[in-house]
Parts: sequence; C-alpha cells; structure tokens
Amino acid sequence: MSGIFTSLAVMLSPRGIEAAGYGAGLGGAAFMVMLVLAALVSVCTARSMDKLSSGELRATPVDRVAFGFLDVARFFTLTVLAVSWLGIAGNTVNEIFLSLFSPLAASFFILALAVWACFLCKKYAGDLFGGSLTLAFVFFLYMVIMVDQPGSNGMGYPVQLPQFFSPLLPAGLAESGIMGWLQLVFLSVLAFIGFDLPLVFENKSSRAYPAIFMILVVFALFSWTSLLVETPDGLLESTLPQLKVAAHILNGKGVLLMGGTIIFATFAAIFGLFQLFGHRLRKIVAESYSGYAVRGAAVFVGVIVALMLANGWADKDELESLISAGLCFWFGSYALIDLLGIVAMRRAGRFYLPRFLTLGLHLIAAVVCCLNIEFSNYFLYAVGCMAVAGAVLGLTVKDYCDYPPLEEVDHDDLPSEDSEESESEQSDPVHDDPEDEELNIVSYN
Repeated sequence: MSGIFTSLAVMLSPRGIEAAGYGAGLGGAAFMVMLVLAALVSVCTARSMDKLSSGELRATPVDRVAFGFLDVARFFTLTVLAVSWLGIAGNTVNEIFLSLFSPLAASFFILALAVWACFLCKKYAGDLFGGSLTLAFVFFLYMVIMVDQPGSNGMGYPVQLPQFFSPLLPAGLAESGIMGWLQLVFLSVLAFIGFDLPLVFENKSSRAYPAIFMILVVFALFSWTSLLVETPDGLLESTLPQLKVAAHILNGKGVLLMGGTIIFATFAAIFGLFQLFGHRLRKIVAESYSGYAVRGAAVFVGVIVALMLANGWADKDELESLISAGLCFWFGSYALIDLLGIVAMRRAGRFYLPRFLTLGLHLIAAVVCCLNIEFSNYFLYAVGCMAVAGAVLGLTVKDYCDYPPLEEVDHDDLPSEDSEESESEQSDPVHDDPEDEELNIVSYN
C-alpha cells in the first residue's frame, strides 16, 4: 500500500490542488471532461510501464534508458516541488493557525518532522504517514461536499445548476484560443503527476489505479465546488485558488479544513519522497547497508531542501523555472514510454492506435512547460543534467538494464508449454548435499 499512498500524497499536494483550481477557472465544465481523459491516459501509460519494465513487451534494445530518464525526472521534480510545498504549508500555518509562528519556522518544522518519522520503526512510521494522508483526504473531501448552496441557507450540493454557473465554458477560454486549450490539457495532466509512483515499489500497473480513481473523484468535485462559489476569473486571479474557494464553504470554516489538508498532505508528500529515494537507494548500496537506505535518503534530501528553504528559494521565481524543467522532463519521459509502448505493441501485433492520444497529451504537457520560462539558463541546465543522469542510470544500473535480449520476447519464438515440460524432463536432476540440509541450501552438481 505504500506506493498507492505515496502517489496519492503527491497528487493531493498543495500544487496539485492548485492545478485543479486553476483548471476549473480556465475551462469550467470542460476541465472536468479533461480530468476524465487525463485519468484514462494515466492508466494507459501505467500499463505501458508495466509491460516494458517487466520485459513482456520490448520495443528497442535500450528501452531501459527511458526508465532511467523517468526516475531522474521523478526525484529532481519532487525535490524542487518539496521546497514549494513547504513554502505553501509554512504560510498556511502562519496565516490560518499560528500567526506568531513564522512561515520559515513552520516549513522547517514540517520538514524535520518528516525526517524524524523516517527514523521510527516501520510500523509507527507507516501509521504516521497513513494517518496524516487519511486526514488530508477526509478534510478535503468533506470540504468540497459541504459547499454552501448559492442563494439559500443550506449546505450540500444543490439539486439544480445555479444561474451564474452558465455558460459551462468560461468566456476566457474562447478568447485565449488554442493556447487556452493547450494550457487546459497541461493542467489536467498535471493533476495526475506521480500516478506511476506505485510502480516504483511494485511492478504492477493495477497498483496505480486506486490513486488515479480517488484523485479523479475529489478533483472533479472540487472543480464543481469552485465554480459554484467563485467566478472563473476569480479563480485564475488568485494565488492560491483553493483557499479562496474554502473561504466560501461552511460559513468560512472551510479555510480551516483546507489549511489542515495542505499541512497534512505536505507532510505525507515529503515523507513519501524520502521513502522513494530510500527504496531506490536500497537497490544500489551494498546489502549490509540497505537497512539504512531510507534514513540516509531522508537526511540527504532533507539537507538539500533545508538549504534551499534557508536561502529563500520557496519565494524565488527561479524555483518555478526548475519546477518547469522537472515537469517537462517528467512528461517527456511519459511520452517516450508511450512511444515505446506503441512500437512494442505493433511488434507484438496488438491494437495500439488509442495510445497515440496518450502520447499526444503528454507531449502537449511537456511543450507547455517550455512556454514562458523566465530563467531559461536554469531550465536548460536542469534538463541537460537530467538527460545525462538518466542515460547513465539506464545504461549502468542493474535494476534498469537487466532485461532479457530483445529476440527472447518475440511472441512467435516463445517456447510452448509442452516444450518446456520436455526440457525439464530431460534436464539433470538436482541432488541436495546432506551437509546443507539444516541450512536449507541446495548445491548443484
């Protein structure tokens, strides 16, 4: 369940909710349709990752490089996003709960709490992680359901569409033209960023489905709620649309629920980031040190994030260029895997035409990340470093490159069950060494 929870924590992070709010303001009801399409695209890409990483389908002899790119994109993007998450959470603590607690101190406290949780035993750490994520999800879901009915004193979803929620498509979307639709695609795909994280822990695409479905439901409800209580222009002009929407819910008490969502989701996302680093690090270091992988990763990444916070990166415009670079590379890695999936399915004689839609949406999301980059030097440097690091990982680390040769996965050449049985009958029997019985070791003669 750790992979599902980690994926859910990243998608429910403050920037994820912010993307849903901006999407509702930009596209109105069209954004809800795009959320459904983006969820289906995420499922298709997860299936391609499953088939390609297991070797069941192969497109080229170097498919593994795509997964090296993907891992580098994950870790870089989540690290710089963590700085932004903590900045938002620190301001939330200061403005909503404790005005005497400075935003920077609150950010450091949440970060230190996440690092400390990684030093607890596995049971207590899992309970703390699961509990904080559950609270964040419940707070968010309760807030979007208990919306104040426009024009009445009741609470809960109205039975009919209010007059100011018409037309369904905001006028700004038509005025922005093709760029508005491209931005809408980007926001819908961004809402599901990190859907693939369960596959890091367990190579089964089905593990990604629950988080995708839950995020689809709550973000669609939040988009509907946002349009009930705020105008599209009001959502687009707000720095944090989720807090502006929450101010209209439960007679203003929705701000407390949204503040709790931001804080608990930030802690869960930071903790999940440490677990991801530790899981990958465990496969690289020597087995005698694998037990310390998560703690080492928490300290290493925690120091990097702390240094960026101390230097004021949470409020710098340069951080947005780094985030854009990471997202561009992440979406590009998705698109590369989609392309490899199409080639592999074509080689296997399977129906692959719908996968072109998946490839197209991820390419659009990657291209939109490149628009309006204020600090292009940061962007280009980050993308270049990720490309080099991804190629090195994909070509050298055994976890990526230990695949069967390409010709072994050709379906026409796969051995039948009868031939496998005959080969097993003809093979030499294995004899156990009596001296190894107590240790349960089998020696082969």
